[in-house]
Amino acid sequence: MLRWRRGDGTHVPPAEFIPAAEQAGLMPAIGDWVLAQACETLAAWRHDPATSGLKLAINVSADHFMKPDFVDMVLDCLRTLELDPALLKLELTESMMAGDIDAISEKMRALRDAGLFISLDDFGTGYSSLSHLRRLPVQEIKIDRSFVQDIVESRRNRVLLKSIFDMAHVLEFAVVAEGVETLEQLGLLRSFGCTAFQGYYFGRPVPRSEFQSQWADQPVPPAARLA
Repeated sequence: MLRWRRGDGTHVPPAEFIPAAEQAGLMPAIGDWVLAQACETLAAWRHDPATSGLKLAINVSADHFMKPDFVDMVLDCLRTLELDPALLKLELTESMMAGDIDAISEKMRALRDAGLFISLDDFGTGYSSLSHLRRLPVQEIKIDRSFVQDIVESRRNRVLLKSIFDMAHVLEFAVVAEGVETLEQLGLLRSFGCTAFQGYYFGRPVPRSEFQSQWADQPVPPAARLA
């Protein structure tokens, strides 16, 4: 996760700096940096028994993904550091589906065939449809937090989420619920068959060094693993 800390220690929320970076055309350059940082992190983690088996997920912007050399760049980064491709997860947003679906699918397939894990982020808020899902070689969908926020109060959201889980099961997708903040939300999601979660109930974004320390001291129980 990208976080921007000012010189005075205060933070600029991603909802503010990511749109600004997109408008300035900086996302491909930022994406290159994030990819390099991710590979370096995995290379460092493999030397520690507490982190050697962890997967690392990074978000990929549409502009970055559609760079002509994107696939080669990812594979070169993994090859140079002799990393297991299965430990790197690429999270692609649904809004990307508004582009050339055939070109997008071809790139996804090349990455998946190389061993990477492909996830569709913010599911339910963008342009994907059942026809797209059938064609895209994704292994996982991440349900947007907007569906999880009102799951306790809204029967409609509960019915909708249950339908998404049933569909994902039939299509053999893994499912992650985003934005889990309470034990009640967690309980309902588990009752729908969800086994992977992400949200402030488990923890807030922290620097890499702090995460590694926390993970080594107190691993997350398998029944409530972080995605």
